[in-house]
Amino acid sequence: MRSLGRHWVYVALTAALAVAVAIWAIPKVDDHGFFGALAAAPSSPPPLPSLSPDLFLVPAAAQIALLAVGIGLLVQIYSTAYLGHHPRYRSYALIIVLFLGAMLAVVGTSNLWVLLVGWEVMGLCSYLLIGHEWQTGEARAGAAKAFLVTRIADLGLVLAILVIGETYGTYDIIGAELAAADGARSSTAIGLLVLVAVMGKSAQFPLHTWLPDAMPGPTPITALIHAATMVAAGVYLAARLFPLYADSEVVLTAMAVVAGITMLLGALLALVQTDLKRALAWSTVSQLAFMFAAIATGDPEAGTDHLLSHGVFKALLFLGCGCLMRAVGSSALSAMGGLRDRMPTTFVTMTIGFAALAGIIPTVGFFTKDSVLHAVFEAGDGDQGVAGPVAYVLLVVALVTSFLTAAYATRLWVLAFFAPAPDGRAVHEAPRAMVGPLVVLAVATFALSIGQPFHHGIGVLGTLVALGGVGVVLWRWHSGSALDWSPRPLAAELGIDRAYDHWIPSAARMASRGVINVDSDAVDAYPRGSAVLSDAVSKGLSLVQSRNVQRYATVIAIGVVLLTVAAVVWS
Repeated sequence: MRSLGRHWVYVALTAALAVAVAIWAIPKVDDHGFFGALAAAPSSPPPLPSLSPDLFLVPAAAQIALLAVGIGLLVQIYSTAYLGHHPRYRSYALIIVLFLGAMLAVVGTSNLWVLLVGWEVMGLCSYLLIGHEWQTGEARAGAAKAFLVTRIADLGLVLAILVIGETYGTYDIIGAELAAADGARSSTAIGLLVLVAVMGKSAQFPLHTWLPDAMPGPTPITALIHAATMVAAGVYLAARLFPLYADSEVVLTAMAVVAGITMLLGALLALVQTDLKRALAWSTVSQLAFMFAAIATGDPEAGTDHLLSHGVFKALLFLGCGCLMRAVGSSALSAMGGLRDRMPTTFVTMTIGFAALAGIIPTVGFFTKDSVLHAVFEAGDGDQGVAGPVAYVLLVVALVTSFLTAAYATRLWVLAFFAPAPDGRAVHEAPRAMVGPLVVLAVATFALSIGQPFHHGIGVLGTLVALGGVGVVLWRWHSGSALDWSPRPLAAELGIDRAYDHWIPSAARMASRGVINVDSDAVDAYPRGSAVLSDAVSKGLSLVQSRNVQRYATVIAIGVVLLTVAAVVWS
């Protein structure tokens, strides 16, 4: 704990923030309804853009605020041992505090412009933290990619805010909700713009590739981004603004399609990874799609509930991955194995985390995934925004994804703790400052399941599907089959980045050449023509200026004669 003493000021600062947020947020958690008591909302929302704080917490926002500061505090404690020796630790720790403050600005205000400020500051903080080890090319590339992809998508949020203000006459979320309830609508445009923004922030297809490439960042930061801040903001925004596009079947269907593609793609790619940290990153992409599936089928509360449970067990898994990396010096699965006995605390806590990811009862992951599946199933009657066939297809995809999720969670667990260990290494448990947060999160993984609803029909089906995924992997393992299922991780992750690396730059170059040609051949013709005309006029005038006084006198005399003749004729 010596490192904790040296960096106590940063832990204390984060703890003070967590206490302040807890005092503010805990009373709001039990407000009635997903959107809280509107009677407590500002009575006269501002009609013009402003940066007035307009603090207002709905229950889901209060829960996410508590999640963010809680995991942020655990990350700060964990980092004292994991990264306390780093020469830039001070800036690292302070950026984490700024990161948490930006997340609180997103969830704790009803002012859309303040929300946008927090949204953008989070993007900046993620860039700085992912690129913390800026000496390496991978860190610089990952940070730049995350920043550029999310910034491009953020244009959707800026335009959505402008459309909301133009449609409802206010930039306050509560005021826009009340106006929407009275019948003023621009739901499809708003919803599609919001969808673009959250696809970037929460790494949904096709803007998902930045998240796995953010892995060069320090592992505690990976836990923070994947669990409580960056990607959580997109799900929260989609749920918070749901009343503004809830009646648009176009938006909800588009969101359902994106969610279906992303959850299946993320699970397949997680299944074939040879790196534990990257596999968990693809798992995050897939699980975020589960949340969007619930929102698309008309149940944003189920989506945010799964967001909260995922934040806890995914932070547990990433921080546990950091403990394993510290022990073996790598996140490659080939470097692990045989760690069950030598790292018992990490083994037990990560087992709980993998069980929650797989959706095994009685972890909270089982109950919140059950709620998502129930929401998708209930949408099959066609009364929840999406058409019935779309909902049923999404349900099938979600069940297949659940099977794959249980399979890759079991595979990662087996390879990390039960596979044969490489020879000649001394491995021991991580320091208390690192394993302590794992224990807290493992307890929370069970504690949050208290009071969660259970839907018997879909719950039993989901359990059977998850157990099937676990059973297939364990059967293959015990039968002696290798669990290295990597066909060059699924053809280099399906080559999706090729579009960003080659096609899009090529298209941009073609477009830029077209702009240059138009500018040169059309726009520049006017100034060039003016220059030619001016040159011709100046040359003509230069002929008159001959510097010969007699010629000047002759011209003047001729001019006088001509004027006299003209005057006589006209008179």
